[in-house]
This record gives sequence, structure tokens and C-alpha cells, in this order.
Amino acid sequence: MAESLCYKLITVDGNTAIWKKPNQASCLPNQNEFGLDLCSTDDDPDEAWYFKLKKCISKVSLLEEIAVGSIDKWPNRLSKPSARASFMDDGVNLFEADTQKWVKRVSYYKRSLGVKLGTALIRNVMDMNAFFGGFAAAVASDPVWVMNVVPAKNPLTLGVIYDRGLIGVYHDWCEPFSTYPRTYDLIHADGINSLISDPKSGKIRCDLFDVMLEMDRILRPEGTAVIRDSPDVINKAVQVARSIRWTTQVHDSEPESGSAEKILIATKTFWKLPLTSG
Repeated sequence: MAESLCYKLITVDGNTAIWKKPNQASCLPNQNEFGLDLCSTDDDPDEAWYFKLKKCISKVSLLEEIAVGSIDKWPNRLSKPSARASFMDDGVNLFEADTQKWVKRVSYYKRSLGVKLGTALIRNVMDMNAFFGGFAAAVASDPVWVMNVVPAKNPLTLGVIYDRGLIGVYHDWCEPFSTYPRTYDLIHADGINSLISDPKSGKIRCDLFDVMLEMDRILRPEGTAVIRDSPDVINKAVQVARSIRWTTQVHDSEPESGSAEKILIATKTFWKLPLTSG
């Protein structure tokens, strides 16, 4: 099977074999017993959400540029646009602007809003709307790891996140997130309303209450949620947060951003149902 995939055998030791995936054009089409061939030219190798398994090999136009030996070494790869970013429309400029934006925003979170990033209180972090992973890159020097979630209906940028040396997944926030309850110390949601809206029609696909209830499920007691959006959306988010017993503080966005956004800093309280007599 590995030979049919054009992998190179490096070594065999007992019942362990090590194969290496090639960084050049695939040897397909070839004669193989598995019926493998190249996928059609219409195939998008970045599609990965509700996508049926295919019995073909995707043709990647940037195979050599995204190979392990071609990407910049850590930590340079974190801040340098990869070939995959440059392949996108205005990708390099978007990448650099996103990186700089989140450096400033994270500094504001820590300096002015009291978000305890960089302390021992926050270790497991989720970014619900990651785009290029700029938020995660901005906290790379902190003792945290970040799960970058790219909404499945948004541009397919997850490959760029992995090129940076970060991790992530695609997800539709109108569905439950596959993780254990009470997993994350901090959840970050930039533009939470966009997570439940169709990017083309703008139609709301599910309720904000359901999304925030899912956030509550995966947030640890006394964990923090940072939510950014328009004042109207934040007002609704505050109502939902209080209904699920979160404490809330609403702040203006960074002065230099010139944005009318509001920022909700919410804390999930530690509470239990009262004991009943009899």
C-alpha cells in the first residue's frame, strides 16, 4: 500500500517499518492492486468537513514548498507566511496584518482587561474563530497551548495554521464540539455572531444561546470566555451569560483599532445545586 502511495521505505526493524512521504510529484498513475489514482482536477484537498473518504490521491500544487524540509524552522515559521498563505488571494498581506493585529489585541487583553494569559491559571486555550492562527501566535511565548478552530463555512485556512507549527480543526459551531466536558481554561470567540451566520446570505443558522451553552460545557469552572462583537450582539451575549450563571464585564475595544466592537470578559462560576431536605 505504501509503495502504491509512492512512499519511500527508510528502514525496517522487526515488526516496525518507517516510510517517508515524497515531497515531489506523485508517481501516480501507476499499476497497483488497490485501484488508486489521482483525484480529479476539481478536487480541493483542503476540504475536510463532512467530506466522504475518497479512493484517490489529491494533487497538491505546493507539495515541495510545504514539505517538512522546506518550511522554516521553529520559531521562524510562526511569523513568516508559508507558501500556502501566498497561494491565497492577497494571502501574505492578510497573514501579516492578522499577525500584527493580534499582537496588539492580546497585549490589550493582558494590560487593560485583566485576562490572565501568561500566568499559571491558564493552560488550555481555544480560539473559536482562528482564521490564520494570529491569536495563538500572539500567545506563543506564554505557557499555553491553543486549539485553533476554523469554522467550516469560512475560508479553508487550516493548512496555514499547521504550516505555522500550530494545531487546529475545522468545525461548525451549530453542532457540538467533540471534546471532554470542562476541558478549557480560556475560550476566545472573535465575531461570535459570524459563527452562527451563513457567510453568503448572512442568515442566522442556529441560536447564540446554544453556542454559548456548548462553550459552558467545555469551559472549566472559574474559566474565562473572551467574546468580541458588535454592541448589540454583546448585549445579547451578556443576557445569555448571566442566564447560565457566568459573571460578566463589558469593555471597549482597543483604542488604536478604531472599532465599535465591544469585548465581553465572562467567568464561569463554580456552583452546585442546593441540597434538598427529605
